Amino acid sequence: MSQKLSAKNVTPKGLRARDYASYRSPRYDEVVRATENEGVAFHPVSVNATASGNTVVIAAPGVGLCIRIKTLMVNNVGADQRIVYLREGTAGGAKYKNSMPQYGSMWNMNFISAYWILPPNTALYVNLDNTGNVNVQSGYDLVKAIPDSALTDSMLISESLVTVHTEG
Repeated sequence: MSQKLSAKNVTPKGLRARDYASYRSPRYDEVVRATENEGVAFHPVSVNATASGNTVVIAAPGVGLCIRIKTLMVNNVGADQRIVYLREGTAGGAKYKNSMPQYGSMWNMNFISAYWILPPNTALYVNLDNTGNVNVQSGYDLVKAIPDSALTDSMLISESLVTVHTEG
């Protein structure tokens, strides 16, 4: 006679270990969610922006590659309040624009399960409204760009219409 498995007696073993969270019963009204680490490199970067305008955080990765942002932390360590935002390239629109009070104000973003992927071969910039002292830390990796399908062939088409009209 086989015994029914209880959700409280399941332990992760072998190849099925990733399914463990789906069998574990929630405790204290928590939400159980299983995530899988993709096994790709996670490159941290830290940049101190002091000038007004654009400062490169992550350089453009090259043709056919995109920067995939996983985490961001921005910290105003200067004596003045600064307006800070991020850009995809030097001409990109303001992303995550924030007015940051002086001396240690900080915001953190975790993009896990909803990564921010920049356009192909595009650098990430931080922009300050004036001179200041802002630190930007990012965790990211590089991914292949999705090919952009474009119509490259052309063909001339001509037709002739022959009608036979008979009145009856």
